[in-house]
Order: sequence, then C-alpha cells, then structure tokens
Amino acid sequence: MKRKILRSIGIVLAVFLLYGLYWAYDTYWKPDPPVVKQQDAVINSSIIELMANLPPATPDLSTYPVSIENCGRTLTFTKPPERVIGMWQPPNEMLLALGLQDRIIGFGGMYDKLPTEFENAAKDIPRLGSILTLNIPNKEEMLKAQPDLVVTEGLDSFAFDPAQGFATIPEVEAMGAQVYAGGSICDFTVTSTRGIESIYENLDALGKIFGISPRSQELIARLKAREQAVVDAVANEAPVKVAFYNGDSSSIYVMNTAIWSDLMKKAGGINVFEGQDTSGQMSLEVFATIDADVILYGIFPDNSVMPGRDPLKIEAHLRNTFPNIPAVQNGRLYPVPTIITEASVRIIDGLEMIARDLHPEAFK
Repeated sequence: MKRKILRSIGIVLAVFLLYGLYWAYDTYWKPDPPVVKQQDAVINSSIIELMANLPPATPDLSTYPVSIENCGRTLTFTKPPERVIGMWQPPNEMLLALGLQDRIIGFGGMYDKLPTEFENAAKDIPRLGSILTLNIPNKEEMLKAQPDLVVTEGLDSFAFDPAQGFATIPEVEAMGAQVYAGGSICDFTVTSTRGIESIYENLDALGKIFGISPRSQELIARLKAREQAVVDAVANEAPVKVAFYNGDSSSIYVMNTAIWSDLMKKAGGINVFEGQDTSGQMSLEVFATIDADVILYGIFPDNSVMPGRDPLKIEAHLRNTFPNIPAVQNGRLYPVPTIITEASVRIIDGLEMIARDLHPEAFK
C-alpha cells in the first residue's frame, strides 16, 4: 500500500515537472519564429548603420552651465553627469546611442533584448533592483547607488511609486540627483499628443546635458532623413485603414494615441481608432466591429524579461476570434516588436516596418 502511494506521488510530481519544463520551454527557451529572426536581423543592421562613424561622446566643457526645459521644469547642469541610472529601456537605448555607457551605473526597466550593437555597449552595465520589478531599484538601492542623474519615462510612472518601495522624485532629488523624463509622455494621466518629434527633442536635450551636441545632432539628422524617405515613399499611395492590436488571447489593448498614431499616419495609414478613447482593456465585441484592412499586432520576444508573445499564437487567435474583419479575411496581419514603436532611436525601424506592411508595393 505504501509503495502504491509513493508511486502515485512520484507520478504526480513527474507530471508537474514535465509541465513546468514545457511551460519554461514554451515561454522562454523556444527558438524565435523565422519572422522574429528576420526582424532582428534587419534591426541589427539598421542600428549598426545608424551608429557608424558618429562624432565621439567627448563632452565640450565650454557649453556649461546649461539649462534644459523638461516637462514643465528647468534642469541646470554645471558639468556632464557622471553617475547615471536609466530607468526604462527606450531612453536607456538613447543613452547607449549617445555613447554614454561609461557614465551609466545601472539600468532598470529592461524588458526586451537589445540590438547587438547596444548589447555590446551595455555588457558592463549592471541591472538594478529585482527581476520582479523589471529591475527598477527600490529606495534603499537608489540611495546606495548615489546617482547624479536619473533618466526615466514620465514623471508619474510606477518607478517612483512609494507604495512599491521605490523612491519618489522629491526623494531622488534630495539625494542630489536630477530626474530627466525622456519618452513621449510627461504625465501618464494625460493623453499625450507628442509623436516622433519627441525622440528628436530628447536626443537634443540629452546631447546638451552631456555636452555632446555634435553626436546627438548627427543622430537626429540620420533619423530624420530615414523618416522623410518613408514619408516620400508612401506619399502617392492610397491610405490604408489600420489598427494596432497590443494584446494576446486573453486581453485586448489598442495602440492608438501619440507616437503610435503618428507612426501609422506617417506610414500611410488611417488609424481606425483615431480620436477615440481606447484606454484600458477593450471588449471583443468592440474590436470585432472595426473595418481595418491591416492589423498590426505587438510582440515581445520569448527571451525577454517578461513572457513573450508568440506571433504565431496571436495571429491564430486573431483569425479564430475575428473572422469578419477585412484584415483577417485578406490575411493582412503583421507582427511588430513593440519596442521599435516606442520613444527611442529604434522608432524609425518601427516606421519603416509599418510602412512596408501597409504599402509593400512602395518598397519594391
């Protein structure tokens, strides 16, 4: 009898172990689908080209003191910051593009893999905090690190929520650090209208803060040239009705405002949710009524910090759940890594990808 019980327990444990291994494989270890590998290759090549032969990140000390207007505040610097903490991946990538890795003492908010060029630059930069908080440092860790500049996205994000053990902005400033809000949003409670231009504004400001404006201005010029090339390529194409689905099989969210609206418009699209309040989760019934000819859907890689979004699973879900939407009927469902649609130097990779999805004939 005892042997039977032990055998039954062993079988149950083996089943749980196998299920756990399968879940880990399916969530984190499974190789990326071919479409993701292809996108990664294109993005890696793009970043290598963007970073080639830039002016050095050597500060011009004659530019100090310098004052920057940032989200309704004036920040004044008498010298280049030397102990920088980056708190969210898109502005963190800006810091890497500006060649500031030697001044960075830690990163938080790294939720996606980096392009190879940036990965190499960031190899000695520690991840702060806990993986459970996306490596955002708690108050004690922030105090111990003694930064002189914290670069974040927005001034009211969860990264400064004392209820989660994080330092508030006044507490960070009391430590002797300044807080620069990058990204396209200052206040997450207010709908932003800032588009791609916010990336150029942030690069310009960071270039001034670190005394490396020649480098930041060259980055801006290269990105603007690529943006204009996309706009010119689709200028004579008929606009395509498009929706940006940012959910999975259990929930629906829509990318609709600010930078995402600007991306779809400049890529030659008509955002079917333009002007609508789509904050929060959307119902199946509402999404099912759209007449989009193209659906873009956001993905994370399986080997990111968070469990990935498998493009094959999301596409199957869209096909099975929304068979009457024109985009589904015509097979025009396209995965887009969400990281390249956020306020960082990879934004033009996102614009180029979306434009090719909407108007493939314009890029032949």
